[in-house]
Amino acid sequence: MRRILKKVVVAPRVAGRKAAASGVVVSARAAAPSGEIALQPGSSTTDAFRAIAGRLVGLIAAQQAAVLNRDPTGVHQMRIALRRTRVTITIFSDLIHGPEAERLKRELKWLTGRLGPARDLHLMDLRLKDAGAVGSAAFRKKVAADRASAFDSASRAVATKHFVKLLGDLQSWIDAGDWAQTAKHVPEPAKKFAKRVLTRRADRLIKKLDALEQLDDEQRHRVRIAAKKLYYATGFFESLFDGPRTGKRLARFHKRLKKLLDALGALNDAAVQRELANRPAKRSQRTPAAGAAAAAELAAANEAITRQQMKAAVKAAAKLADSPLFGD
Repeated sequence: MRRILKKVVVAPRVAGRKAAASGVVVSARAAAPSGEIALQPGSSTTDAFRAIAGRLVGLIAAQQAAVLNRDPTGVHQMRIALRRTRVTITIFSDLIHGPEAERLKRELKWLTGRLGPARDLHLMDLRLKDAGAVGSAAFRKKVAADRASAFDSASRAVATKHFVKLLGDLQSWIDAGDWAQTAKHVPEPAKKFAKRVLTRRADRLIKKLDALEQLDDEQRHRVRIAAKKLYYATGFFESLFDGPRTGKRLARFHKRLKKLLDALGALNDAAVQRELANRPAKRSQRTPAAGAAAAAELAAANEAITRQQMKAAVKAAAKLADSPLFGD
């Protein structure tokens, strides 16, 4: 684990916000972590998996101090690194499958779930401020309280021995886990593997985009997840395709996929905020209708944004469908 992390410290159990200053994980790249991953030409699938997954462990650790301090950007960046790690395990499943891979995926999902409410309620709080007169004063106060509680929960999750053990288990498994004993003696070239995986996932996504306007919130969310997985995977392997045609086409596909994700993300945020608006009232006996009223007001305030982002998503989907993934 020393290749990725310089120091791992468990924050002592200190009540309140003072816990954030009591102990942190310090990463070798904690100051300015970059999400870029560059694979060496001629890499095998084994080389690629170790390079990608090992880099992501460092990116997770790099955000611990920020999450301990309840920083919204740190929470967001750690969630991204966690999701990218889960996608990596899924993409390389034929190579690394086994009980330990499944266990670690569950652990990563658990941690992602502990951070999710903080991110969602932070965006909700920002939207209420931007929307002006949406929601009563009591409703806004409850959302702010829920937001603070969610950030406390996220902070506690990364201040535990459980978190430190997860990072250690991940790095040990990447370096010499059970999968390494059963992997192919002569691994497939990473470039060949990447081309096959990306092409298959791109074809599946394009088919799902045909009826984008007819999808409900949940169906559209599933399309967004598929698009996000492809976006992460494209980023993992982009450095292997540097030819004049292939590199440019893959970069264009990646850029257009990002535009689609931006629009789908805005639509998903609006849907999540409508759902969250009802939750505070369910726990408040004094204002049982506050959440429902705020949800209706928020939906009305988001109506123009939703129409705009749907148009942007449809336009981005059409451009993506016209973008060949590879040029050779």
